[in-house]
Amino acid sequence: MIRVHSIGKLLIIVSSLMLVACSQQQGDGVLTMEVTRANFNVEIPATGELEASQSTAVTVPNGLRGPQSLAWILDNFTPVKSGDVVAKMDPTRQRYKLEVEKFDFNRLSLDSDMQQQKDKTISQELQAGTQITTKEKDLAERFFSEDERVYTKIEIIEQMRNQDYLGAKMEYFDWGLAQHDAQAQAEQQLIKLKQGGYQAKIDRYKNNLSQMEILAPHDGLFVYQTGWDGAMPVVGDMMWSGFTIGTLPDTSVMQAKLFVLESEAAGLSVGKSATVYLDAYPDMPFRGKVTQVDALAKPKEKDSPVNYFQFTVSLDKTLVDIMQPGRQLSAQVHALSLTDVVTIPNQALFQKEGLYWVYLKTSEGFIKQSVTPGQRSIDSTEIVNGLTKGDVIALTTPPKRSRI
Repeated sequence: MIRVHSIGKLLIIVSSLMLVACSQQQGDGVLTMEVTRANFNVEIPATGELEASQSTAVTVPNGLRGPQSLAWILDNFTPVKSGDVVAKMDPTRQRYKLEVEKFDFNRLSLDSDMQQQKDKTISQELQAGTQITTKEKDLAERFFSEDERVYTKIEIIEQMRNQDYLGAKMEYFDWGLAQHDAQAQAEQQLIKLKQGGYQAKIDRYKNNLSQMEILAPHDGLFVYQTGWDGAMPVVGDMMWSGFTIGTLPDTSVMQAKLFVLESEAAGLSVGKSATVYLDAYPDMPFRGKVTQVDALAKPKEKDSPVNYFQFTVSLDKTLVDIMQPGRQLSAQVHALSLTDVVTIPNQALFQKEGLYWVYLKTSEGFIKQSVTPGQRSIDSTEIVNGLTKGDVIALTTPPKRSRI
């Protein structure tokens, strides 16, 4: 919420004016106030924590395939050396799947051996049949005779039929050998193709098992990376390749990560100055400027109905000894600072179709006075034109009988 500087003092003044107005306007029942000139300061309160301006992300290895369960993670804010293990994935499921794929791969190897033996037996049977039929055909051709003195016509016809049969049988065996060889090769290729699929999965699970540990890329302070809902990584969380679980911040340059309620963010923009206070050192203010503001408000906690704008304040200086990542802080963003201007409560300003007015008190009653508004806070508005010091205006809509 945008708050007017020294809001307590202003409320006292406004309350006093209202009391005076009430006593003066008991006759017509309209609450009024006298217009004055004063300074108009608007500040936006925010809370958040310190973070490094620059940091190195600690991520799940890019070569890891599929979601993995986090089995262990180093404590937050722990100093680490390059190559230290900061987190481990649970390898149980990957090991189980690897054994299943190995079993299926080996089963296919046995199927391949059995099929080869079967194909070899069939091939030997066809070759043996070919050899026997060849001999039978040779004998049939050698002793074939059309001499009717030796064989009857029926016997001659039977011999001719036998030769035709043996010829057809030879063609069958030749065809069978060619077809069987092609079929045997196709079956072996199919088995190898299936084995290739299992081998790819075996390689993938072996690769995953070799990347179950997340290592620190360099020396530093390991700091958890919170998710979009503000939750920190915990054992049992599902992790994916490239997912950031923490950072190694450069603590020599710190900045403030802040949150402001959506309803209180009016006037917040890049370039505004701010004053930041560490909760642990409330008497040490630090100056800075707003360098980034989120475009959309979102909840800080999962399933929360309250939305916040996140923004960043770059600090003018960093005290390494006391400014550590994650330290809680509060801030005031100086959204507006005007000197000697006319301001009125928002409840006294009326508008319709782009036109603004107030109800100005005159000797003959209240009249509609057009005004030009300027800067605005959650409870007050600057009036650029239309009112002067000493004017008396209504704080509510006057009764019709009191207007001209």
